[in-house]
Amino acid sequence: MKNRKLIAALLCLVLTPFALAHKFSTAYMDVQVIDGQPALLWKVALHDLAKAKLIVAQNNHQVSWQQVMDSAPVLTDYLKHHLFFSSEAKQCDISPAPASNWQLQKLQRDLYLLLPVRVRCDVLSNWQLTYRALFASEPSHKLLLSWQVPGESAKGVLAAESVTFPLN
Repeated sequence: MKNRKLIAALLCLVLTPFALAHKFSTAYMDVQVIDGQPALLWKVALHDLAKAKLIVAQNNHQVSWQQVMDSAPVLTDYLKHHLFFSSEAKQCDISPAPASNWQLQKLQRDLYLLLPVRVRCDVLSNWQLTYRALFASEPSHKLLLSWQVPGESAKGVLAAESVTFPLN
């Protein structure tokens, strides 16, 4: 009887299909106002940046701070070409903070880069964010957005099929 239970347990283990774990690609962005202008904070997983080849690392899940700093020019340039902010449908200037102002934060067991971005808009109304980062390397990537501007407080999710917030 004891042997049958052991054999049954072993068969269950052997015959049970294996599930492959997929790590979701999720970034966060806080939008607020500082000195009358938009200020953004992009929180992005280091492994997502490495997977997108924006940080040179041998292993996507083992990225050093030095590798992040070495990749700062690439990351800054990438962000300028994949993050857009407009006011009254006119493009605003985007300025990622220098690497010396970047930080790391552990969020849900992963290390995230916190990258502040200053925005300069000539007109201070009808703001809109367009986010196109990381979709090429991970089509299921999502940006969880916290939009905290005067007169508007909202949460949003941007994805490959929905890259702009708010929709006008």
